[in-house]
Amino acid sequence: MGFLNWYDWLGPTNPAAAIFFGIIFTIIVSLTVWFDSKKLRTTGIAALTGICVTLVGVFILNAAGFYG
Repeated sequence: MGFLNWYDWLGPTNPAAAIFFGIIFTIIVSLTVWFDSKKLRTTGIAALTGICVTLVGVFILNAAGFYG
């Protein structure tokens, strides 16, 4: 079982893949916020919120046995 599979972008098969794609999505959203607002504080809040949501979501799904 590897870290990433080609189909992990559809539905991550392990917590590491979910965190990886969550961070990638967060970076894309943060860059969009930066290009729209040009404010570092707003971009930082978007990035921090995305990372927190990703980590909490993966923790809850892992605790519920989604990746098991």
